[in-house]
Amino acid sequence: IVCVTPATDHVTFTRDKMDLCDVLVSCQRVAETAKHVRVCSENVPKVAEELKQLLKSQAFSLANWRKHELHPSVPDASQHIDWVFVIDTLNFSFWHDNPSNKFTVDYRGKLWTGYWSLVAAINRALDEGIAITTPSFYSQMDLETFSHVFRSATDTAVPLLETRFKILTETGRILVKKFQGTFRTCVQQADHSAERLVRIVTDHFESFRDCATYNDEPVSLLKRVQILVADLYGCFGGDGPGLFDDIDSITMFADYRVPQGLVHLGLLEYDEMLSTKLNSGELLESGSPLEVEIRACSIWSVEVLRRTIQALLDREEVDDKGDKRDRGAKRTVCNSILLDFYIWDMAKDNAEALAAIPIHRTRGIFY
Repeated sequence: IVCVTPATDHVTFTRDKMDLCDVLVSCQRVAETAKHVRVCSENVPKVAEELKQLLKSQAFSLANWRKHELHPSVPDASQHIDWVFVIDTLNFSFWHDNPSNKFTVDYRGKLWTGYWSLVAAINRALDEGIAITTPSFYSQMDLETFSHVFRSATDTAVPLLETRFKILTETGRILVKKFQGTFRTCVQQADHSAERLVRIVTDHFESFRDCATYNDEPVSLLKRVQILVADLYGCFGGDGPGLFDDIDSITMFADYRVPQGLVHLGLLEYDEMLSTKLNSGELLESGSPLEVEIRACSIWSVEVLRRTIQALLDREEVDDKGDKRDRGAKRTVCNSILLDFYIWDMAKDNAEALAAIPIHRTRGIFY
């Protein structure tokens, strides 16, 4: 099985199918053999105890997704399933060579950068009457209109503008041709299964096929398709089109911000060689061994953390005889989506405090 991962264009795979269940298996294998990144298991119990308390106090929860002013607060399935799909089709590569001059979107009197610049640009376009979330429109959109949607308040353009345009228009054409012109059809076909939705999306939409090779073995990472499921889950509060019976099979979303947060928490450690490269700002090629180690070890460290938190929660919910303390209470569940959202927000909100921990720089379409 060979995965070829060009840094700035579509990805070509000889692998026929991409399954959600492959992610943890392949990432654990990388974590156990990685040369330059270490999952710090000895620090997991302390972090797990802290995050367990935050989870129980509702300091972070699924409800936080809707609370951001740019996210839909009252979701409508007829509009926001396609909205989420466009967001996650374009949700990649927002870091800049010059952090003081970023791609910035001016929307409703506020300036937005990073991931939020994408959301602000899409919402601004909709406010202007541009049907940017309607596949029949964006499948035929011209580059001039797309460039207008992503106009910047600074002299720095959105990274990979033409690549984003190519991916979005191609994605729109597939939805029109195969799915009645809406991503709602894909969600309906998945029938509340995250695993089926991952399969549908990776089977039909090439830019979501996020895998690599490490030591001549395939590694599934699947960041954008998993966050697509998670965003539907968050947008609809785990109900209706956001209800997935197997939602806990989703892993964390291996990007460049969460690994920074994991290093800060003491759950990941880079060796001296990798640290030197990152501190110098050296670009890591998409699919390179160093980049795969960072991403795969991040996924596995969050899984180890999740399992530890869940064991702590389960232990608290039973008495000394092994019976549930409150028979009417619903089991408290910690999944990787909640942990990823929390760590991402923590790292983003404390960017200055975490500035000494470099993010890895990879210019590509997967994150």
